[in-house]
Amino acid sequence: MAEDAVNIEKYVISMRRYFHEYPELSFQEEQTIERIKDELEEMGLKPQIIEKGGLYADIKGGVNGKTVALRADMDALPIREETDIPFKSKNDGVMHACGHDSHMAMLLGVAKSLVNKRDQFNGTVRLIFQRAEEQPPGGAVEMIRGGVLKNVDYVVGQHVMSNAPSGIVAILPKECMANADEFKIKINSKGGHGAYPHTGVDTLMIASLFVVQAQTIVSRIMDPSEPAVITVGTMASGFRYNVISPHTELRGTVRTFSEEGRDKSEKYLKEMIQNLCITYGADFEFEFIRGYPALINNPELISVIETVARKIVGEKNIIRPKPSMGGEDFAYYAQQVPGAFYFLGVTNRNEKNPGQNHSPQFTIDESALGKGTLLMEQVALKLLSP
Repeated sequence: MAEDAVNIEKYVISMRRYFHEYPELSFQEEQTIERIKDELEEMGLKPQIIEKGGLYADIKGGVNGKTVALRADMDALPIREETDIPFKSKNDGVMHACGHDSHMAMLLGVAKSLVNKRDQFNGTVRLIFQRAEEQPPGGAVEMIRGGVLKNVDYVVGQHVMSNAPSGIVAILPKECMANADEFKIKINSKGGHGAYPHTGVDTLMIASLFVVQAQTIVSRIMDPSEPAVITVGTMASGFRYNVISPHTELRGTVRTFSEEGRDKSEKYLKEMIQNLCITYGADFEFEFIRGYPALINNPELISVIETVARKIVGEKNIIRPKPSMGGEDFAYYAQQVPGAFYFLGVTNRNEKNPGQNHSPQFTIDESALGKGTLLMEQVALKLLSP
């Protein structure tokens, strides 16, 4: 058994390096899908393609029973890699900077292990390889439309994290990741000459006031016991140093955990820019785009994951962090069936300044991948045990 585990770990690492070397952007994961399909077919499985969504394959146990789905995402990011690893990205400007290469590799490792253990479980393990987690509305929606959750009783996801040492498992009992919404604002006026501001309407000034005032929604309107973030990420305005710009565009994000928080944010952001524009005589356009919903873990599933993690990594290597304000389209699966999402630390414990997820310097300690693979496998087996 120990030899089998070593072979699985070697396989997982080799697959992770392949995926890392050949990353593909959201909804462009054609070579990735072909390689995964080939690997699954070589194991004797019959992968099913879901157009625009990805692919999945079932491993059926000894007798009929429940179905546990395990999900891995496949897409990379439009980032130019700045590492010196020998298997760095060969696709310039594209990098697996979030760890999806590891997710695919570990799920393939689970498949390679479980195809030889069919007599050890009842029911079905469904392996989901999903496109485009990084680009809303994301591939999860397409997978669900394609029927990937049909007859599924539980769905589990795992994500590598750079801000925890290798082998650490981070578990959140309920609220896990936030609603990830976007807003767009266009402020329009007649502009004017910079020397005669009284003859025009300064949209850049209005936008600047809005950026500052928008923070009072979190500090003075939202319930202070509930996490919320409003960030204005871009401001585009102006043609020349002495021209009052007639147009300014803002884009930002709102992160909350409740639908009430979403509704309040949208309402007050719109009212705030409306009132500013009325005061100073400008027009505006406002758009609030609801992105990935909040990812809320199923407590019973989390309990199973924690029990398994305790056996694999030990209680001292389990942490219970605060909910993340990041977004994740795994939330769509968890809205449909009981779901749970947890994190695996992958940072070398001796690394003083590791590259973070989504950075061009992102790297991992590959020794964590064997534990991550075993954890996913054992969670599935535990859920399928009588």
